[in-house]
Amino acid sequence: MRSINKHISKFSLQLISQKALTALSLGLSLALFTIAGKASAEHLVTGLTNELANDKTCEGTGGILAYAETKDYALYICADLKDVSQPKHYRSVNKNGTTGVKLTARTYNPNQGTYFEFHNGDYVYMLQIPSETIKKPVLMVEFPDGSGYEQPITRFLMSSELRSPISTNK
Repeated sequence: MRSINKHISKFSLQLISQKALTALSLGLSLALFTIAGKASAEHLVTGLTNELANDKTCEGTGGILAYAETKDYALYICADLKDVSQPKHYRSVNKNGTTGVKLTARTYNPNQGTYFEFHNGDYVYMLQIPSETIKKPVLMVEFPDGSGYEQPITRFLMSSELRSPISTNK
C-alpha cells in the first residue's frame, strides 16, 4: 500500500511480523473499553456499541461491531450476518448531509487486528482501532494517485462481540 504518511509503512510491516502481539493488544484494548470506558488518549471517548441500540445504519447485517466519529464522519463497521464477530461492511455517514459510502468487504484478513480496511475501486479506507499502541487512532483514506488524508477519531465504540483478530474458525 502506498504511504499516506510516514507511519503507514512501518505500521504495515509490524502487522505481518507481530500477529500474536496484535491479538493480545486488541484483547487488552477491548478489556480497557469494557472496564474503564475511557481510553488513555486525550480527546478520545470510548465505550461499547450498545450506546447505539436504536441505530439502524447496520440494518440487514450482523449488527454494529465498531463505531467511530471524526470531525466530518460517523463510521460504522457492521458485522457479517453469518458470523457476528467478524467485520463485513463499512458505512459512513457524512456530517454535512451528503451521501456517505457503503462498502462490503470481498475478503477480510482477521490478522490485521489493529485496523479495519475496505477498498472502493482504487480508494482505500482504513480505520485504526484504539489500543495501547495506537493511542490516537485515525481514519485514513488513500486516493488512486497515492495521495490521501486522515482525520483523528474522537469517539470509538466497540461491540462486546468483536473477538480477537486471530480467527480459529476459518
